[in-house]
Amino acid sequence: MINFIYKTLNLIPKTIAKIEKLYSYSILNSHSGVKLHSDLRIGKATTFEFDDDTKFEIGKNVIWRDHNAIRIRNGGHLIFGNNVDLSHYISINCLDKIELGDDTCIAEGCKFYDHDHAFDTKPEYVWHKNKFNTAPIIIGKNVKIYSNVTVLKGVTIGDNCIIGANCVISRNVPANSIIFGKHELMRLPLM
Repeated sequence: MINFIYKTLNLIPKTIAKIEKLYSYSILNSHSGVKLHSDLRIGKATTFEFDDDTKFEIGKNVIWRDHNAIRIRNGGHLIFGNNVDLSHYISINCLDKIELGDDTCIAEGCKFYDHDHAFDTKPEYVWHKNKFNTAPIIIGKNVKIYSNVTVLKGVTIGDNCIIGANCVISRNVPANSIIFGKHELMRLPLM
């Protein structure tokens, strides 16, 4: 009897996860700016926020896992190339353009912001809640970004790069580089 109750109760979270996935697919399929392939695989508890004038292109064989948040606002354009692999707890916030190249792999907890809040310093400091400075983020092909990396506006990461865990990427990264370092970023040629 206990085994039956356990199995029955175990079906509830699995059923909820399936409903969440169906809901995610319905959101993607109902938006006119979304182009996706039928082989897309979405994990559970992914959230989306899209404005009407946004674009989201999803290549072939894209996988994103659980608890990711994707926000495309104010006419933003998000592009996932082919074979993009997103792990868990990733946040992508797009007001301009963010592009992840083919064969790119993003580990847990990474964040992408192609914008920051505008502010004035004269005559006094004023932070603008609804004004933004934007610049595209372009991630090349065959890039591996390890856990808890933050990529900021205006950054281009070249092809065949490895970005080490916990880095904040605020400047361009040349192709074939390894980036690492907790306090100050260090760049080494990969090839």
